[in-house]
Amino acid sequence: MLANRLFILVFTSLTLSFSLKGQCDSTDFALLCNDGAAVNDAVFSCGFSCFLASDITSCFADCIAAAVPEMTSGCVGCFADQSTCVTNSCFLTCAFGSEADCEACVAANCQSGFETCAGIVDLDGDGESTVCDCDDGNAAVFPGAPGTAQGVDNNCDGVLSSEELACLLDLNGDALITVSDVLILLSEFGCLTGCTADINGDGQVTVADVLSLLGGFGTDC
Repeated sequence: MLANRLFILVFTSLTLSFSLKGQCDSTDFALLCNDGAAVNDAVFSCGFSCFLASDITSCFADCIAAAVPEMTSGCVGCFADQSTCVTNSCFLTCAFGSEADCEACVAANCQSGFETCAGIVDLDGDGESTVCDCDDGNAAVFPGAPGTAQGVDNNCDGVLSSEELACLLDLNGDALITVSDVLILLSEFGCLTGCTADINGDGQVTVADVLSLLGGFGTDC
């Protein structure tokens, strides 16, 4: 996935120091996950634009901040530091070698520092970093993950599908989602506190719960 790959910048210089950690926040990760190609293009373009600047790192930071105004200044700084690392360690390889050789050089010399600076980790070991993983403490939750029928947004799309809700929809415990479950839910419709038929976890039994139940109607656990 593009968003989880290192965003490679070539043709920049100056001394590198990845001195800060965790500079990218959740809004930055959402940007990198959803618009990674645009960010990558901006990084590459700014590298060329700042090649002859007297202070290349500052030039790059200003350039990408203007090109990607949604990115926080801390996260921009990590990309600026990364650009310096690429030049110091991989300039000739990236300028005159193959793309694969450039990526390998950057991964070996600059990726770890960049990810530390940005705060990119994969704590649950599911192969998806914090860039796109909406819950890095649960290995069953990552983009494209199958539903586990535990009321968890396994695939990080912001919607609880029937596969993710199935057993929560089974209100009478018979492992089937049938009219019996619908009747139980309707008996609590309008409940505001202590609702046993609260399917979506908002503390109430409303139309949203009805729609969720109907979405899984006819399925089993």
